[in-house]
Amino acid sequence: NKGVNLNNREIKLNYLTEKDFKAIEIAKKFNIKFFALSFTNTQEDIIKFNQILPKQKKIFKIETKKAVSNINKLFKFANNFLIDRGDLSKSINIENIPIAQRQIIKKSLKYKNKNIYIATNFLETMLYQKSPTRAEANDIYNSLEMGARGLVLAAETAIGKYPDMAVMFLKKMIKVFKKNRNEKK
Repeated sequence: NKGVNLNNREIKLNYLTEKDFKAIEIAKKFNIKFFALSFTNTQEDIIKFNQILPKQKKIFKIETKKAVSNINKLFKFANNFLIDRGDLSKSINIENIPIAQRQIIKKSLKYKNKNIYIATNFLETMLYQKSPTRAEANDIYNSLEMGARGLVLAAETAIGKYPDMAVMFLKKMIKVFKKNRNEKK
């Protein structure tokens, strides 16, 4: 809950705080292998993060309009990206989220070894009920069909009443997608 969003203004803030640097040092001591950078906007963000963590695997989070407009430049400096649809919807209108997601995934396919992951409340209704909606199942399938390499649940597993069932349903949808894709070949 420390994000800052202003419409039509760029904010100049250090994206890593003193607390972040301390956390990175602790993580290195415990041989943590994966790190994610929130609010990646420019290739300079990627370069700096790579300098701080030269050997670790990194995921760069796409959460702003600026990141979406710079995506081709970002692709030249990193391979793993996570579209955070929740934070992205604070920067671009919600009706444009599907367009941005499709554009990012489509552009990633022009490069080698680009992995796009999507994070959102794919199964929002499972915060309070045991089964998802048809629209949620369709969203999961469509995201995979577009080319997403992975899907990340958010509130469903953090605060939802049925986190295990949400994970099982997501796993089931991935299985259905893979089976259907293989049958088409």
